[in-house]
Amino acid sequence: MRNSCSSHSKAAAAAVSSMFSGMMKIAIKQANRSALTASPAAFVRLRFLVAAASLIALPCIVTAQDPTQRSPQVVVIKQMHFDPATLNVKPGDTVEWKNEDIFTHTVTANDGSFDSGPIAPGSSWQTTIKETGTIGYHCRPHPNMTAELAVGQAGEQGEHEHGGAHGEQGHGSLRWSPPKKPDEIHPILVNFTAALLPLALLSDVLGRLLRRQALHAAGFWLMVYEAAITPLTVIAGWWWKSSEANQLPAQLITVHQWLGIAAALLFILLAAWRWRFHLRAVPPSWTYLVFTFVALMALVYQGSLGGAMVFGH
Repeated sequence: MRNSCSSHSKAAAAAVSSMFSGMMKIAIKQANRSALTASPAAFVRLRFLVAAASLIALPCIVTAQDPTQRSPQVVVIKQMHFDPATLNVKPGDTVEWKNEDIFTHTVTANDGSFDSGPIAPGSSWQTTIKETGTIGYHCRPHPNMTAELAVGQAGEQGEHEHGGAHGEQGHGSLRWSPPKKPDEIHPILVNFTAALLPLALLSDVLGRLLRRQALHAAGFWLMVYEAAITPLTVIAGWWWKSSEANQLPAQLITVHQWLGIAAALLFILLAAWRWRFHLRAVPPSWTYLVFTFVALMALVYQGSLGGAMVFGH
């Protein structure tokens, strides 16, 4: 809104300046034309009008050419990173983030000084920087996306306005640190959940087709691991929701969380069912395999809902 008002003020000032410039040109022409025919008093009056018009137009011209009015500095969000990764600005500068990615992102200061909320693909968000120092920021749905604003005093900016734009980009995002927050722990557990179930089903199907007991043993243990890890995934998901609920689509997160709970209970039942076949050292029945396949399809659907929340589709 602030930038819009500023641009409108510039346009209005330029229009007024242009109008008065035209008036002055007309007045000067008439003064020169009348200099030969009019009386000295009339000539003096015309010159006075020209001077008055110049004084009125001068503030408009100065306003239109005000060098302190700077356009926003731009950070582009594309291919899961901020470009530039480091942007040098001064207090009072406006920074605009343009999302040219296919996913929804946020611009969230590490110190909590600003938070854009979800920025949909093709949209942008801007803020005015007030404090000096280095301000690190990240994308909440994608914590590996990090960047910073180097805010210095007036006159401290170097020749490279976008210093480190390409050389440093991605440096911070490749550094590993132990996961501590729910938005870091939950995706890791989801990867295990998503991988174990199809592998368990595939092992049992191949075991029946190839008549290999070793494949059935692998299928059994994979299902046991699935039943053990999925409840931890659900707990991490609830933790994430409690800390980020206001930033997630309400309907999607509700369906996603209850599907997760249902999946955890279902996988425990399937593991108990699979245990019975393992104790008797017989291949699992086709009925069990069909139920496992249905559970896999439910897991795929739940994963698509999670992707919609994180990536904005």
